[in-house]
Amino acid sequence: MQKQPIRLILMAAILLLFMGGMMVQLFSIMHKTKVTEVSVKQGQYHLHIPLSAGMIYDSDFVPLNQSEEEILAVVNPTPQAMASIFTKLRDRDAVNAQLQERSPFVCELNEDARSTADLYILHGRRKKKGILPAQHLLGYRQNGVPTAGLELAFADWLTACDTFADVTFTVSGVGEVLAGAEQSMICSGQSGGGIVTTLNADIQQIAENALQQISPAAGAAVVMECSTGNIAACASTPVYDPDALAGSLDRDDAPFLNRALSAYSVGSVFKLVTASAALESGIPVKHMYKCTGEISVYGQRFRCHQRSGHGLMDMQQAMLNSCNPYFISLSTFLTPEAMHDTAAALGFGTETILANGLVSASGYLPDTKELQVEAEKANMSFGQGKLLATPLQVTAMTACIANKGIYSKPKLFRGLTADGKTLLADQPAEQYRALSEKTAAYVRRMMVTAIEKSETTKAKPENTRAGGKTSTAQTGRFDADGNELNHAWITGFFPVNNPKYAVTVFVEYGGYGNQAAAPVFRRIIEQITDKQL
Repeated sequence: MQKQPIRLILMAAILLLFMGGMMVQLFSIMHKTKVTEVSVKQGQYHLHIPLSAGMIYDSDFVPLNQSEEEILAVVNPTPQAMASIFTKLRDRDAVNAQLQERSPFVCELNEDARSTADLYILHGRRKKKGILPAQHLLGYRQNGVPTAGLELAFADWLTACDTFADVTFTVSGVGEVLAGAEQSMICSGQSGGGIVTTLNADIQQIAENALQQISPAAGAAVVMECSTGNIAACASTPVYDPDALAGSLDRDDAPFLNRALSAYSVGSVFKLVTASAALESGIPVKHMYKCTGEISVYGQRFRCHQRSGHGLMDMQQAMLNSCNPYFISLSTFLTPEAMHDTAAALGFGTETILANGLVSASGYLPDTKELQVEAEKANMSFGQGKLLATPLQVTAMTACIANKGIYSKPKLFRGLTADGKTLLADQPAEQYRALSEKTAAYVRRMMVTAIEKSETTKAKPENTRAGGKTSTAQTGRFDADGNELNHAWITGFFPVNNPKYAVTVFVEYGGYGNQAAAPVFRRIIEQITDKQL
């Protein structure tokens, strides 16, 4: 029963001894060289103190590149000043070393204090250490120089918003502050100023956490508002550490590559485009085709993943079964212009400039001349051949279908802020009609059926309803055992009755979409729904 009081008494004694030692040291210093205005030569002692960098915010003004506030003290080390902050010091050893110099110094406090004649209290923000949310988009500064991402794209404004304090003391020849002499503090920069993105910090974290379960550990997840094209999350893995860049340069897994903005073989998610082109061309959703397990187009044979075939199907059943021969057959009724123009209207083949120097790849969309070759048109009908697209493009396509056929250009940047509270000017959405409302409604229904009527899907969320489409995209690459390496995809929207978000998950060389990508898709949707974001 006596151990706890004894321990507390010992700790208090040690603290008093430490503080007493520091006070003795200060008293000794003050008496070794007395501060007198007449006996020493005067000089200026200047401290330049960075307080915070230009801020990058999410859509709700949550800081993405800066963390909690830090409290700094500019100290003229008199006994009175040191006594007022002694119990609040974050690093006492560092302060003890500073006292040896006798000159004013800057230290960090654990809690706020009151400014006095010998003590300036400043508030700033500390840069988050290590990997930031949306690291590939935010970029970084190297040795203070904007080098990549949004840091580079908005370098002029962000650096103009960097805040500093410049404190000047009049000191003696040995660096001690002269009593009663002039001193000044000037603050510069735009406190709280920076840029506002469309990102949602919570959704971004959900997407990044969900990607940690993919295997292989390379891929992307994009979440977009269906009605605006605003990017709520854009995650890519693996990712580099901006505080340890050298360690990422020679890695084999390409951590600097933003896979959400890079182009890949697409696979069956492109059947959504083929279905849209057919409906826009007047082919009814009840168009029937009998799958026997294979189809030939001008001598080139294409097999179905179900070797025995799916039998007689309409368009909705074909989407549920993801039957390649059905969509290849459908393409024979479509002109090259219908295939190409529908895909182009849905964003394929066009790069997206999110900010200066931050660009989503255009991918590759075969032109109408190439699609005059029936086999090439057949390949594209189920997302193979030369076709390439980015996860961002696929998400924008899905958002368009969910938004009644209105396409919104993907948007990352909302505008500037001078104070971290108000937006100077919001950037308007760029929109146009890409599909008729009727076509979009039919395709949405197909996507809902593809999840809700499937007996094997791993994409169906438990707390809401979603529509979606998976794909397993051939790459033409093989492992050491001769097995083809395929990309895994899923794209979809939720909730069904009033779609708010489009979600795309891509797993590089992940194999089957339903195995590798669908569980991540489901997890993202469930967590966004749980948090009512």
